[in-house]
Order: sequence, then C-alpha cells, then structure tokens
Amino acid sequence: MARLSFVSPLSLSLLFGQQAVRAQDYPTAVTLDCKEAMNKLRKAAGLPAFEDAVGDTFVLPAYSHEESRAAPVAETLWKTEICPKVLGGGRSRNVTEAVKLTGNFAYYPVTDGKKECSDAVEYWKGGLSQFNDTIPPTFQALNDPVVYNDRAVSFVALYNPKTSPVVSCVLLQCPNAGVGGRRLAAGTTDAVICLTNPAPLEARSQPFDDEQWKKIVDSLSLSEEEEEKGGVSPVVPSVALISAAVISAFALF
Repeated sequence: MARLSFVSPLSLSLLFGQQAVRAQDYPTAVTLDCKEAMNKLRKAAGLPAFEDAVGDTFVLPAYSHEESRAAPVAETLWKTEICPKVLGGGRSRNVTEAVKLTGNFAYYPVTDGKKECSDAVEYWKGGLSQFNDTIPPTFQALNDPVVYNDRAVSFVALYNPKTSPVVSCVLLQCPNAGVGGRRLAAGTTDAVICLTNPAPLEARSQPFDDEQWKKIVDSLSLSEEEEEKGGVSPVVPSVALISAAVISAFALF
C-alpha cells in the first residue's frame, strides 16, 4: 500500500511565505504602450509617429520572477544592471545585456504613484527647459556637453526626429534593497522607461535642425497656451522627489 504523506497547513504557509518573499526580491518589467501619448505631441510638432519596436536590440523585455528561468537575459538586464542604477547605486561592474541595446532612453522616475504613460510624457516634455530656449548643441557623449543630463536626453528621445522611428516601453518596479540585498523598506522604486530608435543622439551631431526645433518649440508653446486658457497647469515631479532616483542620462553603461 502506498504511503500517504501529510503536509501540515503550517508547513504550507511557511513554504508559500518563503516563495512570496523571494518574489519580492526580484524586479518586474511590464510592457507599456506609450505610443498614443507620445505621438500626440510628435504630431503637433510635425514629426512622424512612433511604431512598435521589433528585435532584441530595440525592445525592452518584459520580466517577472515567475518567468525568470525562461528569461535569464531579462533578469540580468533588470535585476543586475538597471535596478541598481534606478535605486541610486553605481554602475554594475559586469554589464553584459544593457550594452546590447541600441537607441536613446526616455526615463521617468515615478512619484506619487503616477505611473501612466501620460505622466511620463508630461515629465519628458518638461525637458525643454534644460536647453534655455536655444537649439540643443552638438552632442559628444552623455553629459558632454553638460546639458545632456537625463531630463534633456529624455526630451530628445521623445522628440526623436529620425525617419521610421520606433519605441519600446516598460514600467520597471525595483524592490527596495540595501547593500548585499538586505531589504531596507517595503515596496518598490518604479520608473517608466522607453527606448527610441534610430538613436537621435549621435556623436558630433546636433539632434535637431533649425526647422525641426522651431516646430517643436512652437507646438509646446501652443500647448501651454491652451492649457492656460483651460485653467490647467501641467504637473511634473518636483526636483526634490526625483533627485534620489535620477540616472545621469540613463547613463548607459
């Protein structure tokens, strides 16, 4: 006669509790479709609409702990390489996956639980202020010249002027943890991240010509006038709230 094994409810609760804790130590990356929110601004500026990105070097992969065995590349990208930067840490010593991605990032550090594409786009378009009403200068590298910080690069990525532009976006949720993985607080630090291609920022080149820049600035000025007439003032995260989560031009590695 076969033996019947008995697992107590306490043992089961401990088992599932341990599994839940382990899952909380992993990030999640959920695919977002931000094309509508982004293309609304792009259309007003006379720029071509974003289409969905296709291909490993253009697409930000979705990820969850339950799928980790089937997606080791995504786990390395988000858990090992990107989340440490989102949480304010330094660059990972061994970067293997992020360097395979091409394009430029638009990065929005979520605050007050505002994690919709519309919130991210509102933040990114505010990057216009970084250029002090002048056409963006010749780009050399991230932070060179210094105007090309994370907010400015996100603005350029949003208004990517290249032909046949494509975009891939995720909502990334990184578990709050300290040195060595010790959890410091419950919950996650979240960010909306989009990757746009072809890369609008190239060494020794300006991202926009005079005509493109004028259309962008004019469209934003008109948008502001319409918001003021409607009694609506755009709300963006304060510098104080985002300072701990800022990634220097999403300093890609």
